[in-house]
Amino acid sequence: MYVRTGCGLRTVVEILGIFEEVLGESFGGTPCYNSVANWVRKLGLAIYQDDTPVSQKYGVVVDESITINKEKLLLVLGFKADHDGRPLGHKDVAVLDMRVGECFKRGDVKSSLDTVSESVGAAPAYGVSDGAHNLVGGFRDAGICHHLDISHTLGNCMKHVYGEDAEFKSLTEKLGKIRLQYHLTEKAWLLPPNMRAIARFMNLRDWVEWADKLIDCYDNLDDGMKDAYSFILEYRELVRELHVCTDAIGHLEDLCKNQGFGKRVNALCQDYIIRNVIGNANNRRASVGLEMLDYFKSQAGLIADKNEIRHISSDIIESDFGIYKAKKSPNKLYGITSLVLMLPLYPKTIDYSVAEKQYFKVRLANVKLKDIDLWAKENLSENRVALRSRTLNKAS
Repeated sequence: MYVRTGCGLRTVVEILGIFEEVLGESFGGTPCYNSVANWVRKLGLAIYQDDTPVSQKYGVVVDESITINKEKLLLVLGFKADHDGRPLGHKDVAVLDMRVGECFKRGDVKSSLDTVSESVGAAPAYGVSDGAHNLVGGFRDAGICHHLDISHTLGNCMKHVYGEDAEFKSLTEKLGKIRLQYHLTEKAWLLPPNMRAIARFMNLRDWVEWADKLIDCYDNLDDGMKDAYSFILEYRELVRELHVCTDAIGHLEDLCKNQGFGKRVNALCQDYIIRNVIGNANNRRASVGLEMLDYFKSQAGLIADKNEIRHISSDIIESDFGIYKAKKSPNKLYGITSLVLMLPLYPKTIDYSVAEKQYFKVRLANVKLKDIDLWAKENLSENRVALRSRTLNKAS
């Protein structure tokens, strides 16, 4: 319940308490929240120490988390190298390595990949990550074939062309201003979606679609709303241009994530870009299309076997970071705690057909609390909240 839902530890205990209240003695006893936390840690550590990829021919996806109290989590997930005709799900991956530190250089990434190769008994067939220099360099130093994540890379194609474009910056600035101007007024119901500051060019689609639909229905608005949103008509051509690009990105991502990336899908992607992005385009849109073509050509060049189909998306690891972010304490002083061991456990509980094969009772019996303390001492930094309490308790 704790791992699979958004419930906190205490909420899980409250829910179990309701079952106990209704079912009585037949239900048994309700554990305290510390017991639930310890079970999560024990099972997570047991799985982390002996889990392996689901196939001898495996791939890896690597990324580092956002900063949590000056620390980051470097995570390596393993998966079956061959694409199964669907995007990777959590039950398809295994956590092969986790490292916590203030900064991860390319040497640290190489060390992590070398550790994975040694523990599995074979090097990954290929790896996937975003274009961060330390990750790309780590793969290169480890001698592992490396694919750039499709979502990050296509977002960067947009960023390279539109990031410093005067008309694009003018539009986004005006959208930001009207959000502030109208957010507490009667005109707020038609405001655009939030424009994320982080990974903005990977998340253009919602507000571009909003702008495109607003232009289409503008004539049907009342006079007050027309006056408030009339500025959008000045950017009609830019919005249409952006809509073509974001639609193309969505189509290309769906194709590669659902069918996998190989020679056939590469040809389909390049043909789509030539016909729908570059064809009859202005300079900006054509530039985006040419960068997209370069990406697909470079990734196809890494696959020697014409029948091989690979994963080129790191969505699954972004989802893992989101799961941990939702569970971690809002108090940043805690940093990354031993509850990060929930991540290896998550793939084994998200689907009951997988969970029932895990021998959880045996694992709980074989792992002691001192094993968790030892792992935390070797892999995590000192808990700042505990340090604060000890320091203040020494006051006379």
